[in-house]
Amino acid sequence: MEKCFVAVSGGVDSAVALLLLKNKGYSVEGITMRVFGKELVPDATDNEIEDAKNLCNSLGVTHHLTDLSQEFRVHVIGDFISAYANGETPNPCIVCNKYIKFGALSDYAFSHGAQKYATGHYVRTKICGDRRVIVRAKDNGKDQSYMLWGLTQEQIMNFEAPLGEYTKDEVRDIARENGFAVANKGDSQDICFIPDGDYRTFLDRVAGKTDKFGDFVLKNGTKLGRHQGQRCYTLGQRKGLGIAYTEPLYVIGRNIEKNQIILGKNEDLFTDKFIVRNASFSALDFPNESINCEVRVRYRAPFVKSRLTPLGEGRILVETEEMVRAVTAGQSAVFYDGDTLLGGGIIENEF
Repeated sequence: MEKCFVAVSGGVDSAVALLLLKNKGYSVEGITMRVFGKELVPDATDNEIEDAKNLCNSLGVTHHLTDLSQEFRVHVIGDFISAYANGETPNPCIVCNKYIKFGALSDYAFSHGAQKYATGHYVRTKICGDRRVIVRAKDNGKDQSYMLWGLTQEQIMNFEAPLGEYTKDEVRDIARENGFAVANKGDSQDICFIPDGDYRTFLDRVAGKTDKFGDFVLKNGTKLGRHQGQRCYTLGQRKGLGIAYTEPLYVIGRNIEKNQIILGKNEDLFTDKFIVRNASFSALDFPNESINCEVRVRYRAPFVKSRLTPLGEGRILVETEEMVRAVTAGQSAVFYDGDTLLGGGIIENEF
C-alpha cells in the first residue's frame, strides 16, 4: 500500500482530496503548514490548523504540522516586496506553490516516508511519454493549472490531484455526505497573508513606508496631478485616480526611476507582443526554436493563440494572434497545448 501525504489546509477541497485518496486505497496522512503568525498578520489565528487536525482525527488519519514560516517569509513575502519595489504586480500564490506547497512542504512529506504527495488543487495529471504532465480540470470554472506553471517535472512526477475530475458542487456534496464540518466553509482568500486586500498598508508595515508620492503623466510627459505612491495603482485601473480630464484615463504604465504613473486611453492598454523572464517548461524541454501554443496572461483571462520565441537566459518573446489588454509586469503568462499545461514565465514588460 503506497503512502500518500495530503496537504490539508482546513478547507473543504483538501478535506475531500484526503477522503478520496483514502477510499482509493492509499495509506494517507495529512500534512499542514504554518506559514505565518501574528508577527506578519496581526489577526492571524490557528483556526485553519485546528480544522485540518480535527478532520484527520475524524478519519483516523495521522496529522502532521510543520512550521514553514521562515521559508514563506524568504520566498513568498520576499518576492512580493521585491516585485512592488520594482513596479510590478506579483502573484504570490504561484510562488508559494513552487517553493512552499510543492517545495518545502512536499520535501517534508517525502522525508517522512511518503511515496506520493497530493493537494486539493483542481487539476488533472496524465502520463505523456516519459513525463507526467498537468492537465486542466474537468470544471473549467475552478481549474487551477495556471497557478502550477512553475512546477518542475520532478515535482509533478509523484503528484496526485484527486479533485480534477470533480466540480466544486460535487466536492461539497461529498463533504456533506460524509458529515465534514467544513462542507459549507467558504473558499480561502486569494492572498492569505492580506485578508483585507489592503496591499499598501501591508507593505508599509512589513517593508517600511518607502512608497513616495509622485506625478501622474501622459505618454508625452505632460503632468496631470500627483499620485499617492506606486503601490496604489494597477495596470488598467480607471477609478480612484482623482484626475479630471477631457476623456477617461487609465493607468497604462510606470516610470520607476522618475516615480511616475503613466496615464492614457483604453486603446493604449492593448498589445500583441511582450517578453517573459524566468520561463520554464514541465511538459517538454525548453524550446530552442519558435513554437505555437495558447497563452493565458491572467488567471481567468481568455486563451490566445500565440508564438513563443526563445531569447536566451530564460526569456521568451510572446507574440499573440490578437491584441491582449493589460499585460501586466510581474504577472504570469502561462502556456498551453489544448488542455495540457506546458509551462510559463513572468511578464517582464507591459508593451
